[in-house]
Amino acid sequence: MTVQVQSLAGRAAGVRGPGALRLAVCAATAAACAPYLCIKIAWLSGSTVGWNDAAEAENSVLYVGNAITMGMDAAAVLVACAFTFPWGRRVPAWLVLLPIWVATGLLVPIALAVPLGTLVQTLASAEPLTGSDNGLQGWVYGIVYTGFTLQGIGLLTAFVLYARERWPEVFALRTADVPAGPTRPLQVLLARGATVPAAVCAAVHLFWAFGGTAGLPHDQAVARTAPQQVLDGVWALLSLAGAAGLLALTGRARRPARFVVPLAAAWIGAGAMFAWSLYGLVVMLAASKALGADAAPGSGLVALGGVLTGLVVALTGAFLLAEHGGARRADQIARPMASSSP
Repeated sequence: MTVQVQSLAGRAAGVRGPGALRLAVCAATAAACAPYLCIKIAWLSGSTVGWNDAAEAENSVLYVGNAITMGMDAAAVLVACAFTFPWGRRVPAWLVLLPIWVATGLLVPIALAVPLGTLVQTLASAEPLTGSDNGLQGWVYGIVYTGFTLQGIGLLTAFVLYARERWPEVFALRTADVPAGPTRPLQVLLARGATVPAAVCAAVHLFWAFGGTAGLPHDQAVARTAPQQVLDGVWALLSLAGAAGLLALTGRARRPARFVVPLAAAWIGAGAMFAWSLYGLVVMLAASKALGADAAPGSGLVALGGVLTGLVVALTGAFLLAEHGGARRADQIARPMASSSP
């Protein structure tokens, strides 16, 4: 009986609840999602609040898009809760890593580009931040993109706190100390191969960031705003950082020494390439003028290249992590056996 009580006490002590910081981050992230969710619910319910032209809000493609994006924002709240409460540590790793990777790719460029782009547009131009001839009223963009920025900050903070608790060894590991597994030659080949399309896509986005319009759809080329150009520049830099981070991981670079630094660069860069490029392809395939789908072949090819390159970078990094995790578990199993031998 005493043994059973001690076991239950030890088990209860091992399951710690979230601290005040993690609860605050979770609550702030959920609060940042609330305005966007409210707008989407209103539109799906038939409201035209925030629209300049009520007829545009009746597009069936927009209805489907609103339902999907509302679901994605609701999923962000669920993911934030998984990062906060003890039940989240029992969720399979892939089930939390996949949505936060996509969310990172979508939200980090916004969190970086929107404040800077807004400042540039305010100081350098008298044009409205959202451009002219827009179906939505300006306040909608303000609420949505402010919310996205805060969501990005909140989700990444919650994820880092969660990851430090669930995978503490990743934060202590040194890049040069990661052993070479059997797939390392393939990892190096994929990393070097992904660098070329990543650089090409980044060059195109930098061209657009500095005012070029070749390859853009006509409606986008004639209505470019500073925030959009800054977003192109941020996307280009993140994609280059992702390719460089993967090269450092596969090459076991000694600088930066901490494994988590190039891992974070590869994670964010691959996510940005994949998520934003996939979003662009979906918009083109939706063929909706309300979504800005007057597509040009050049932008379509760049988007396709971004999707494939981001996916290759992500999968290569996943192979490396899975291989290292397997080797680490095998080493932990082998140690007790070796110590018990005569």
